[in-house]
Amino acid sequence: MRVWRPLRKQRDFDRLYREGSRVRGRFLTLVWRPAAPDEPLRAATIASRKVGGAVVRNLVKRRLRNLLDAVPWIRPAGCDLAFIAHPGAADASFAELREQVDRAVRRAGLVGE
Repeated sequence: MRVWRPLRKQRDFDRLYREGSRVRGRFLTLVWRPAAPDEPLRAATIASRKVGGAVVRNLVKRRLRNLLDAVPWIRPAGCDLAFIAHPGAADASFAELREQVDRAVRRAGLVGE
């Protein structure tokens, strides 16, 4: 079950990039910004053309979305997240991506109660 909502509006992305903190990993960068506690967790998965063609980008984004659905330790509310895939993410296995997501979330201090 999905516990997050998609981040879609350009002004929300602009605010996230301007005010957010970054955690860089080998296959992805996590950009996060705390929001009001009564707001839901909002997330986005981003893969540019540097990652690969459309099929590869969609595969990487789908894997990242599946990881977001599978991690119960992300703080459930009051946060905006963006996972930005690096070109090496296309060659990474699902387990390697999971490790990178786990490491990024823990380094950002987004581990829930």
